[in-house]
Amino acid sequence: IGIGTTMYYPVEVEGALLSMGDAHMAQGDSELDGTGVEASLTGTFRVTVIKANDLNDWQKELDYPMGETDTHWIVHSFTEIDYLDTYFDNPSDIYGASSIDPAMKNIFMQTRKFMETNYGMSDQEATSYITQGVDFGITQLVDGNWGMHSEIPKATFDGVALTNTAPLNVSSLGTPDLTLSAETVHWGYFSKSLEPVLTIEDGAEIVVEMSTHHACDDYDKMIKGDQGMESIYEWSSTFKAEDFRGATGGGDGVHILTGPIFVSGAEPGDILKVEIIDLLPRANPDGKTYGSNAAAWWGFQARVNESDGTAFDAGTFTGTPGSNDEYITIYEILQDLDSGNAYAVPSYQFEWPTITDPNGVERDYIAYPGTCVPHDSHGDTVPSSDVADMGWTKSANIEYFDDVVDALIPVNFHVGCMGLPPASHDSVDSIPPMPTGGNLDDKRIGIGTTMYYPVEVEGALLSMGDAHMAQGDSELDGTGVEASLTGTFRVTVIKANDLNDWQKELDYPMGETDTHWIVHSFTEIDYLDTYFDNPSDIYGASSIDPAMKNIFMQTRKFMETNYGMSDQEATSYITQGVDFGITQLVDGNWGMHSEIPKATFDGVALTNTAPLNVSSLGTPDLTLSAETVHWGYFSKSLEPVLTIEDGAEIVVEMSTHHACDDYDKMIKGDQGMESIYEWSSTFKAEDFRGATGGGDGVHILTGPIFVSGAEPGDILKVEIIDLLPRANPDGKTYGSNAAAWWGFQARVNESDGTAFDAGTFTGTPGSNDEYITIYEILQDLDSGNAYAVPSYQFEWPTITDPNGVERDYIAYPGTCVPHDSHGDTVPSSDVADMGWTKSANIEYFDDVVDALIPVNFHVGCMGLPPASHDSVDSIPPMPTGGNLDDKRIGIGTTM
Repeated sequence: IGIGTTMYYPVEVEGALLSMGDAHMAQGDSELDGTGVEASLTGTFRVTVIKANDLNDWQKELDYPMGETDTHWIVHSFTEIDYLDTYFDNPSDIYGASSIDPAMKNIFMQTRKFMETNYGMSDQEATSYITQGVDFGITQLVDGNWGMHSEIPKATFDGVALTNTAPLNVSSLGTPDLTLSAETVHWGYFSKSLEPVLTIEDGAEIVVEMSTHHACDDYDKMIKGDQGMESIYEWSSTFKAEDFRGATGGGDGVHILTGPIFVSGAEPGDILKVEIIDLLPRANPDGKTYGSNAAAWWGFQARVNESDGTAFDAGTFTGTPGSNDEYITIYEILQDLDSGNAYAVPSYQFEWPTITDPNGVERDYIAYPGTCVPHDSHGDTVPSSDVADMGWTKSANIEYFDDVVDALIPVNFHVGCMGLPPASHDSVDSIPPMPTGGNLDDKRIGIGTTMYYPVEVEGALLSMGDAHMAQGDSELDGTGVEASLTGTFRVTVIKANDLNDWQKELDYPMGETDTHWIVHSFTEIDYLDTYFDNPSDIYGASSIDPAMKNIFMQTRKFMETNYGMSDQEATSYITQGVDFGITQLVDGNWGMHSEIPKATFDGVALTNTAPLNVSSLGTPDLTLSAETVHWGYFSKSLEPVLTIEDGAEIVVEMSTHHACDDYDKMIKGDQGMESIYEWSSTFKAEDFRGATGGGDGVHILTGPIFVSGAEPGDILKVEIIDLLPRANPDGKTYGSNAAAWWGFQARVNESDGTAFDAGTFTGTPGSNDEYITIYEILQDLDSGNAYAVPSYQFEWPTITDPNGVERDYIAYPGTCVPHDSHGDTVPSSDVADMGWTKSANIEYFDDVVDALIPVNFHVGCMGLPPASHDSVDSIPPMPTGGNLDDKRIGIGTTM
């Protein structure tokens, strides 16, 4: 929520009563360890009232804080859409209910609602288009009501159809080393016992054809006249090209995998390195390329009600025979001849029918891999009789939707399922991903990506398939746009004796691009070990929450082994510089990923720097002082500190609530900051901190601001025009990151296997693993870029406040740390003079690992008080906004 962002907040009280604070200079998605790099900023905002009578369709349905930039809509939701309603009598109960899984359901429903109301889509259109063109991510995992967001690209869904197009010109990648045929593929499993179909030397470059397992959703468009595809899909009453489909042969596994490929020299303990050099779609005999998306029973959308409030039906699978809400969307790749860009464009949709296969088995939902749909004529299409001639029949005519809403989904060719068989089992279902790879369904595994797979069997036995022409993060409704592709790969063995430090610890499929490392993990790191006797039990255990714990631990391990970081360094740097996202929610062993930017952590220190030159934004309308802020709550009863007209542009100063982590760097000599933080044995600038005054809420919020004309039922539109950091009297700007007990990292063991201690809060008095990292903003004078650079770390001490209360963990907002001398720093006596003391000397870490975290100024906590309660804690986000902690709420965003 930074420069250029516009935010939209539902108004519940007269005058709206806008407050803002908790500004950050940097933060990654998740705010994992407890805070961003908390800093004091000054912002310029334009505040506009949208009256209830003037609301458009999506605004009429707005019950969450919405963001907008020039390029994207940003939808927000949480563990509870409105925790104040769910826990009306005891709002603090939300802290015991924190979970990502319900937040994912809520963000999908809110995103679907926006797509329907803003673009006029049906439930089926919205669900398919969301799956292919919208990314879901973790916003924060620390604020009680955990947050997720979706990013909706405007250009994809603005309804502008292409007018000058042609089928994508598919050039050849050369003579394939593995061509598609029934003899070169296997259906739905990885197995160490399969005979290789190709043997290659270490370092070989190979061209491999891959078939989608959804081609028979439209036989004429994706199979007919293609000898290789016809060979694979042939199935009549007298012949079936491949009867063994799935790990046990009964359909328990779906992907058509080309291979396996025996790699000479690969042995257990090695790593197989697979570089994706090129990918091209497989055109049909007419020169056109199509793909299919199945919104199916295994999709995440089937876990929530449809838009009309009814449950998702899938025939007999859901105990609703004859009623099926599964839909297929057929996409075509079209090239815009004006821009040269290629897009997946929806062609038509149809409802999945009840189908009888050539062996006489009737199924009323998508139940068996390789099922062929016997189509009717529809729109301008007259199907061939080929599918019917093989013996496929249906119980009734199919319902088609040929006039679908336009969408231009950028093509992103990638390989959904690629990997190696494990040694633990003879044959495993191809659907759940595992340490040796398989069905990751990560849209990043495309051209230019290198994958690293742990080898468990001789020859590695590489297989690949389940290729996609497009997909968003989550693969929400069940599949990407499934398409047949041909790829060029370079395959190299890294011998066990040659592994570097991070490779020695590799127990997951790792990705690498020119700019990022991509770590993967799942509900279970190794589901085949957890559910050794019954691997299919993973399907009943699908969850995002444990996947998040696992991806954090795997990411931390990589940071420590690749960059030589300590646990504390890795955790802080991950929080500020690494993004976590949902990879897929459909493959049993649900997947998450982290993206680690190489440039941030490559250890190259800046050599030509200066403090960031902070120019003025003009005379503030609200300057910082004890009189213009309130601590840790939103309240409809607070007296406004400023009244503005509708449409006013205002300049507002904001204070971080972590400034006293280093008084000398962030408070000393700054009259406004000193006013706010003044606390001695005889005077405390603000005694009422939190919703009840007892510290149950932490943020220093500037405001409230009364907006003339704002009434309940309106929307407050807040445009963030500019944000600048607050320099200290020396012209330097600092921020603080607290790796604290409320951070997500406290929910998992530390790197050494011990639990995270936080003094008496965790029942471990005197033992505290909370750390503070102080960052400075430095500008690289060569590039002009600004970075948050770690200055030093320290372990949180046991502190006694000026009123004599001792606390051995981070327990009360506005606590000041009485520092010792350390490194080149000799602290002033100001904090001690106010009456703050500590029980022992502080442990410092001045020689921290270098990191260059790009500055991203944004506002963590901005919003309006609700009407339901007189005063609410500032930490959990709510429909009227508050503590979203979304790094997108910055310059250029409208809320």
